[in-house]
Amino acid sequence: MKKKKRKRKTHQVEITFSDEKVSSFGGMILEHRLAEHLGLWSKLEKHLPARSGQYSWMDILQAGIAGLLSGGRGTFASEELRDDEALLALLDLAGAPEEATFWRCLKDLGDMVADGVFNRVQADWTRKILSRLSRPDLLDCGGFFPIFADGTLLEGSTRREGTKYIRDKGNGLMWATIFAGPLVAAQGIAREGEGEVSVIRRQLPEVVKNVLKPLKLHSKALFLADSLHGNEATLHLVEEEKLHYVVGASSLTRTQQVLAERQPWEWHELGPDRRRGWTDTAVCLCWIQCEGWPEKRLLIGRRVTREGEMFPTYYGVLTNLTEAILGVDDPLEFIQAVWRLYDAKGRMELGYQELLSDLNLHHPPCREHVRNAGFYALATLAHTLGVGVKLFGARADDQARQEKAKAKRDGVPERIRVKPRGGMRLWRVRRRLFTLPARVWRSARRLRLQFLGVSPDVRAQFERWFNAIASC
Repeated sequence: MKKKKRKRKTHQVEITFSDEKVSSFGGMILEHRLAEHLGLWSKLEKHLPARSGQYSWMDILQAGIAGLLSGGRGTFASEELRDDEALLALLDLAGAPEEATFWRCLKDLGDMVADGVFNRVQADWTRKILSRLSRPDLLDCGGFFPIFADGTLLEGSTRREGTKYIRDKGNGLMWATIFAGPLVAAQGIAREGEGEVSVIRRQLPEVVKNVLKPLKLHSKALFLADSLHGNEATLHLVEEEKLHYVVGASSLTRTQQVLAERQPWEWHELGPDRRRGWTDTAVCLCWIQCEGWPEKRLLIGRRVTREGEMFPTYYGVLTNLTEAILGVDDPLEFIQAVWRLYDAKGRMELGYQELLSDLNLHHPPCREHVRNAGFYALATLAHTLGVGVKLFGARADDQARQEKAKAKRDGVPERIRVKPRGGMRLWRVRRRLFTLPARVWRSARRLRLQFLGVSPDVRAQFERWFNAIASC
């Protein structure tokens, strides 16, 4: 077969230059607008000391947050902003620090973390954003407001200060967080001699004091955690703070003994669950008291027989919920409701994965513990701001979808095709809405943006999100 000769479509190339300020991240106006509208920058500035030098603390922190949300990594988070004059103008920044300056400042940020400055700022930001959400949106965990405590082992070598070794996971830094709904309310990297449990126990009273009580969510809060926290010290603290809880108990040796001793009539047979690969499953309700516990606690058990296995496996969760609190009368219905609440922990774990993967936080950028502590405090603020944008934008998308459905039911002709994307991950928000090329210029006290090459559906969604943030 004779090949067709390739035709050249371009015969001449003409190159011109312009000093017009254009940025690839014009959509970052969303995060800056939210921080300005809710007073998050002013709350942050109130806690910061004065700093001598070319850049103030607000310049450094705003540049670092914007850098992480625009795709920067580690100590190079603010480096890409230095040559983007349009983005600096959009963020009201006179400049951004180079990598060496940013790295040096992380030590001072780490000292502020040790003094509790960033814990207060984080609680302020989380509380401010949550206060603008509706009550039904907050109580989306079976009528409760979820408080999820968990930790992760950040990847790293033994050269980093505070490195721990965990069997089956290897070496790394232990980073523990407490989520209040979709937002991080407290976080910290474990120091030498500390672990996930001790960091969580230190943070929990502050979350109750600075987030739950001011929002009047204390009575509706539900503490969720895996079996690592199913010990007397943590449970006593949770009970002392007067929180409802559902905490894993499978790691307790006594749990296996108690559940194995249950009589056949105590189990409620639920039959097979082929989706999970269970040939037989049953649940029960009993009491457990381990050595050193001053009193017994309620244990909800589950017996599972997997395909290809002869003997069952036992799982359990501890709770202080009652049938009256959940509004049920039947014991089986109560047991299943508790397990559904504990299964909601999986949804919270997805938020943790978003925090790590969407901002590239798996690898600590520094060797010194104090610098890593400062960096992860800053990264958590960036995540809080990004998720805040997503929350208000998702609400606007939901309203647009409802109006579209109502118009269709009422027979109103559809003129504009709307594609709501309320369930987007943070990385997709960054890719879809933050990375919009735009011309940026100022006229007196007015900031002007002209977006370039934006498709109609992205334009419609951006306008919804911007208006939602302006009215939140």
